[in-house]
Amino acid sequence: MNPIAVALWNPIVAKEYRSRMRTWRSPVAMTVYILLLGGLGWAIFSSMTFSARNSFNTGQAANYGQGLFLYLVLFQMVLLAFITPALTAGAISSERERQTIDLLFVTKLPSFSILWGKLLASMSFVLLLLLLSVPIFSLVFLFGGIELDQLAAAFLVTAVSALTLGIIGIACSTAFRRTLPATVSAYGAAFILLAGSLLFGLLFPTDIDPNATTAPAPPAVTYLSPILPLLTIGTNGPINNFGVRNGNNNIYPTGGTGMACSTTPAGVQSCYPIGPGKGIVGGPSNPVQARGTTIPSGLFSGWQYWQATVTMQLALSLIALIVGAILLSPIRRLPWRRRTAAPVTT
Repeated sequence: MNPIAVALWNPIVAKEYRSRMRTWRSPVAMTVYILLLGGLGWAIFSSMTFSARNSFNTGQAANYGQGLFLYLVLFQMVLLAFITPALTAGAISSERERQTIDLLFVTKLPSFSILWGKLLASMSFVLLLLLLSVPIFSLVFLFGGIELDQLAAAFLVTAVSALTLGIIGIACSTAFRRTLPATVSAYGAAFILLAGSLLFGLLFPTDIDPNATTAPAPPAVTYLSPILPLLTIGTNGPINNFGVRNGNNNIYPTGGTGMACSTTPAGVQSCYPIGPGKGIVGGPSNPVQARGTTIPSGLFSGWQYWQATVTMQLALSLIALIVGAILLSPIRRLPWRRRTAAPVTT
């Protein structure tokens, strides 16, 4: 068997597949998942139908389709954020608790193959959940307003985010010897990835440059969260006024001239007109607004939001996978810190 086949299908994967799918938990989990997702879709559909009973026109159908799609894709991401860490956080720590981890170490499989086998079995179940939700999302096309490429991009972001959460859960499972702290740390990492990165954008936003010709973009850390790309995909529009602020550049209005001036830390002064109806006093008169679904400025300028999110999450997944493989080794000692054998004296 060639190395690629061994990497994709090793005894760990076969054992995990059989032990996971032969129990009653997997069918119950899939049933509950579909009921929750379908129940939310039915509730939103019923609410939209009731509100449009007396004033429905064909132009509103696309808006209803976008709204239904946005609620479904965000709710699915939240569900997978709860499910994925539970699947992977105990993959290695449970082997230690059962004292069967040494049996895996004496096999010919390297640490990375053991880690990959555990991860592949868990993420296959997550992929199965995503495939089961496709018929529910197909109902959105009855209303219109959503294209096939939007659905594909949303599922790609959701799948990569679930993969990232799964790899982080595996890394936590290798770092802790008990399942409970591994699970708690995995859920903490999931919260930081989804909500913590957005909170960072609110606490440390990007300052608006009044002389800039492009719209400001949120800090790059916020792109780690799948919420931003899912919002842009679902609404097919830009994200304005999130993660940005007027800044503290000593902005002050000039007396009676209808102008406001700002002084940068370098001592450069710039003035621009202000007046009624032109926003907050001391802010730009016509601040540049983002257009389209691309990132207007910053590190990922010109990229789609989902492209930046997928790239950053894959990089984070690679780092977490390498760290997990190092921690899984029976001898937790980095190669450059291994002690050399003492010389034999006669």
